[in-house]
Amino acid sequence: MDRSPEVNRGAAVSSLAGLTARLDRISCGICVALFVAILLVMVLQVAFRYVLNAPLTWTEELARYLYIWACWLGAPVALRRGNHIAIAFVSERVPRRAARIMALVTQVAALVFLAQLTVQGGILTAKSHSVEAITLPIPWSAIYVAAPISAVLMILETVRAMWLGPTQPGEEVVV
Repeated sequence: MDRSPEVNRGAAVSSLAGLTARLDRISCGICVALFVAILLVMVLQVAFRYVLNAPLTWTEELARYLYIWACWLGAPVALRRGNHIAIAFVSERVPRRAARIMALVTQVAALVFLAQLTVQGGILTAKSHSVEAITLPIPWSAIYVAAPISAVLMILETVRAMWLGPTQPGEEVVV
């Protein structure tokens, strides 16, 4: 059975939309879990320091690394929902066609930046694998790898937005 290019394109767009929606849900769930973990680690830190008078040396560092991961995984979620800071002064005052062209140029520039972030983040991750964190027995690569993962998720979301248009703020993400 021969499929037309339009049918194949539609299936690809639909698959990408479903993939990005699932990845968004997963990222949201992981972010929630990370913030709960941060809360628990900080409560543990306060309890040991002030109640037991025996401060733990690793809690502050772990909370910081969990927060780094939450920020990097939250960036694609914010991108999907249109919650990143945007300067719309010019695009709101130009004709619709010019605004669309400006949006496309912005998305292409974002793709170039995110591709570079993916590559350079991967290089930094590889180079830092032999360096351990200060108080935790984990390599720095476990922390740095959050950046290229986030960049790949944002690339997928940007491509989806270029095909289907941006998700409106507050719009429910359907899987």
